[in-house]
Amino acid sequence: MRVLLGFFKKEIIALLRDPILIVAILIMPVVQMILLAGAITFQATNLRLVMQNKPGDVIAEQIYQRAIGSGFFVAPDARYNNPIDMVQNGLADVAIVVPDDGLTRMLVRGDAEIQILIDSMNILKSNGIESYLRGIIGRVIMDATHEKANALIDFNVRVLFNPQINTKFFMVPSMVSILVFLALLILIAISIAKEKESGTMETLISAPISKYDIVVGKVVPYVVVSSLVMLSVVIVGMIVFGVPFVGSQFMFLLSFLVFCVPACGIGVWLATYTHTQQQAMLGLIIVAFLSLMLSGAIISVENMPVVLRVISYINPLSHYAYLVRNIMLKGPDWQYFVTHACAMMASGVVIWVVALRRFKTTL
Repeated sequence: MRVLLGFFKKEIIALLRDPILIVAILIMPVVQMILLAGAITFQATNLRLVMQNKPGDVIAEQIYQRAIGSGFFVAPDARYNNPIDMVQNGLADVAIVVPDDGLTRMLVRGDAEIQILIDSMNILKSNGIESYLRGIIGRVIMDATHEKANALIDFNVRVLFNPQINTKFFMVPSMVSILVFLALLILIAISIAKEKESGTMETLISAPISKYDIVVGKVVPYVVVSSLVMLSVVIVGMIVFGVPFVGSQFMFLLSFLVFCVPACGIGVWLATYTHTQQQAMLGLIIVAFLSLMLSGAIISVENMPVVLRVISYINPLSHYAYLVRNIMLKGPDWQYFVTHACAMMASGVVIWVVALRRFKTTL
């Protein structure tokens, strides 16, 4: 017992001497639980709904207002004349198209029809959209005519970009962004931590080279390695799982290069807080886990509370995951690319400024 007590005291003292380890083991699990308990939900909410209908169509306007007031749907921030363009450019999750005659007039004639266009790239959101809308439309029609909607309206539902609701079409692009992010973080942070732990970092700093040469020398090789990881995952996904690639290959490669700016900055910044490879791995687990869960790559961001949605918008992995999924499954225009690329570059500049300042003062 005395021997066991001695080992117990020794390990506790060693733990208390390592503040980074204390934070990683005792504090961060509580923080992760609080954040993720509010973030993880599989109920689709805040679905962006747009409707194309004839002005003065009372029934159609009631359907739209009832849908917005249900709590499941919200009005999109911007509008195009064509609702298909809004779904195509990621501005809307679902569009309702009413023929030019108007739903009210067609109900009187007995030939009413509605077309529903659903963006199914995110299967967690698309699975509930049709049932939500059918229920809302049914209640509005019942209130107006006292008859069931299925007997009066012909529903034409088109599931876009992933008609089979194939989970693999959702997961493969997500895994591309996740694995690229993990590869960059692990390779860069562990490489720098290994230099510090072995004592060779002091040799590099004392050499007649600038800190920028050191950082570039540590980052560029692993960007090349991560690009090979990205290509291998995409090729396997296309061959094994049949995932399509309908967008621009140049845009896809450019998205990767833009994402490397903030991702490499996070790896360097994380390495400035660690002195051993063990500490670097603990930091990687914390940063990678939180970044992943708040990125929208697995869990829909729209379902999160407002504060977490703001954090997700700052998270560069969110924008890269959106770009990868849209380029592979949808083929977005360059305006969509520029929006997310600018967000990644902005966060990357801030991260690199902080990382380089710490690199100068702590290594």
